[in-house]
Amino acid sequence: MNKVWTEEEKQFISNNANMMTDKVLSAKLSQITGRNVTLQAVRKQRQKMGIAKQPGRGICAVVEKECCEETCNQSGCTKD
Repeated sequence: MNKVWTEEEKQFISNNANMMTDKVLSAKLSQITGRNVTLQAVRKQRQKMGIAKQPGRGICAVVEKECCEETCNQSGCTKD
């Protein structure tokens, strides 16, 4: 059964994706929430949130997105 992710759970993933593997994130979320959060669930939610990781086993680095518009006002925009 699909569970609706809370804002706190999403924030935890967002804050820790660059420091933890998806496997560790799922274990920590399982401890915090008291429900079984699978590796696949964390990975899918992270991808839905637009957080991409570098490929490879055990790599925690997040891939930065390039700005798609020249008139973008986002912080960290690479097309200035």
